[in-house]
Amino acid sequence: MPREKVSVVWFKATDLRTHDHEPLSLAHAAGLPVLHLYVLDPRWFKSTPLAGFPRTGARRALFQLEALADLSKRLETAGHKLCVRHGVSTARAFEELCDDFEVAACYASREVCPEELRLEQKVQEVLKAKRAGELQLCWTYELHHYDDLPAEVRRKGASGFSGYRRCFSERVEVRAPQPRVDLAKSSPVHWPRAEGLPSSVTDLGLAAPSPEPDDRAEVTWVGGETAALARLEEYFFESNDIALQFVGATNFPHDGHSSTAAKSQSKLSPWLAHGCLSSRYLYAELKRYEKERRQTDCTARMVHELYFRDFVRFSALLKGSKIFKLEGIYGRHPPGGWLQEDELLAPWCHGRTGFPFLDASMRELEATGSCCHAGREVAAWFLVCDLGIDWRLGAEWFESTLIDYEPASNWFNWAFTCVPRATGGNSIQEEAKPLRPPRTRLQTLEAIYWAAQQDPDGEYIKLWVPELRGLTGDLAREPWKATSQEPEEAPRVGSAPEEWPPALAKERERIGWARRTFPAGGSQVAVWWGCAREGAASAAPSGTAERRLDPDDGREYTLEGLKEKYKGQYKLEEVRLYWKNTCEPLEAKTDPADGKAYTLAELQARYRKQYTRQEIAEYFKSSCAPVKERKGGSASAPRKTNATGWPEGYPLPMLPPASFFSIEEIAEHSRRSQARKAAKAARLEKEMGGGSRVAGYTASRSEPGKEKEPPKPKQGPRRWAKAAPGRDS
Repeated sequence: MPREKVSVVWFKATDLRTHDHEPLSLAHAAGLPVLHLYVLDPRWFKSTPLAGFPRTGARRALFQLEALADLSKRLETAGHKLCVRHGVSTARAFEELCDDFEVAACYASREVCPEELRLEQKVQEVLKAKRAGELQLCWTYELHHYDDLPAEVRRKGASGFSGYRRCFSERVEVRAPQPRVDLAKSSPVHWPRAEGLPSSVTDLGLAAPSPEPDDRAEVTWVGGETAALARLEEYFFESNDIALQFVGATNFPHDGHSSTAAKSQSKLSPWLAHGCLSSRYLYAELKRYEKERRQTDCTARMVHELYFRDFVRFSALLKGSKIFKLEGIYGRHPPGGWLQEDELLAPWCHGRTGFPFLDASMRELEATGSCCHAGREVAAWFLVCDLGIDWRLGAEWFESTLIDYEPASNWFNWAFTCVPRATGGNSIQEEAKPLRPPRTRLQTLEAIYWAAQQDPDGEYIKLWVPELRGLTGDLAREPWKATSQEPEEAPRVGSAPEEWPPALAKERERIGWARRTFPAGGSQVAVWWGCAREGAASAAPSGTAERRLDPDDGREYTLEGLKEKYKGQYKLEEVRLYWKNTCEPLEAKTDPADGKAYTLAELQARYRKQYTRQEIAEYFKSSCAPVKERKGGSASAPRKTNATGWPEGYPLPMLPPASFFSIEEIAEHSRRSQARKAAKAARLEKEMGGGSRVAGYTASRSEPGKEKEPPKPKQGPRRWAKAAPGRDS
């Protein structure tokens, strides 16, 4: 019996739409009956190789099924059918397809990650073995077409996101979206083997998500092109939020807008990740909005976001399997090694670290499948820099829980952002700095000062961490400030946990002592993450622990801290004399306004919005009375707290926290950080002498035009992390 000759459109999890779909256009232009195929390959619903999380969590699986149902409905409207196979591999599905039909050609979207590329290769091999037509792949996910990139960028990449952004804005035009396809002109094809869509995620071996959407979420995501286009129309043209509210994922807050505020995010990322919405169509609608309404900083930020998505995709294609390897894309092997400790990973996954902004982000992620980009970055940095956990475990958790998961975006961002931060740099030519476990204090300070930037009123934290709803905004961000009315009941910043009060010591024992084996020496060291049991005193600052107020900036410093501040400006003896003769001791005085005791720093924090520092200092000196010394202790001021003490049910911090003095100091810290980055970039640009920065490695100044050979990464002597089989092979 002769087989029917057909064209096949192979839909994937990243192109579930009918608009701006080049494979769909090519198939329907071929003049043959068209079969629309989707394969729910069991490989995507297995467990992750390291942590054993579901590769596709129930919430994302439900979103995919909704998107497939919407795609099927759109095809049925034009008389076609979506043929869905599940329970068999993609290669096996194509073997059966070639047995039942004469496949003239197969059209599909091109992928960029190794596992997806290997799958495409297998399909090509099946088609060749069955003497079928070729697999024709198209660039449909990206904003910029890969073929439009300059040859040197395709071959070697550009110098980070800045290089790609310049390339996109100056050298590459965005193609117009593909015109709508008249599906009714082509004959439909029905495949009897196709089972149709599963009735629920339980048919895929997953537990069903909660039937009721979380009422705390700003948007309830429903998969599919229909919902995506409706959200785009609402955000752009109905509510006009794009012009006034949009902050974006990779931009810091502007003009009081934060990425946790309502309407600050477009919430389009799940539809973009699944291809229910085309990047080029989104860009075209954005330009239409700017033409019909107005162009603002917010619309420019959205273009910036689309550029960043392309940077990630093209970089992932260039780096290949490196984005899944332990050493990351820069070949870093930290001498300190990585940990794979469930006792440390579980609190991080479920938002039980004791750092509210981080916990709020992780709880929102688990409850809804998404959280703001700042929350994701803080969580990732805390995992690798403070807990020392193998970064791939965090990437696997994000893969399992994110509703907007896309492999290149997730894995490249972890390898690009987190591995360099944990290992001391982002250049393969730099000497690797060792991890420094055990930590004695928080390293990811963004968990504190980004919380103030992104959530100044604490509303986001209190929304997702209900244990903190009884606290004011600043205490919700830093609840350790309200632990007790006695200063000795709260940990000092930088103190070792051996010096912590009994309540914190009990929590330390509850967390447990993690035993880690050092293969090189064969010895075992019992470590609680945050302090070494032996030699804890060495973690404390050397020299005097007394803190004094530096009149230069009105902040508290130990002598060692002051030496570090003025390092390179004054001699050590000059700093010591300045400390002794000029810096004011931190005595406590009673404020007659409320009868409570404050140090000068605390009084400045209290009145900073009403008076200048000089006025507060004069008030402290002339109007506040000295505090009488308490029996058995000094006259230090009691810590300001709420009435309930530590919030009931909320975990104590996994590490001793670090607090900033004020919102103004946070802003100054951010400003200085940005200034240092700008100065470094300018210095590098000057050293390059205007030469090309497109190549992955800079050209040698001693031999112009010749690229340096990247040095072979050093193998760290301590390795606890096991390899992930199959992912990066």
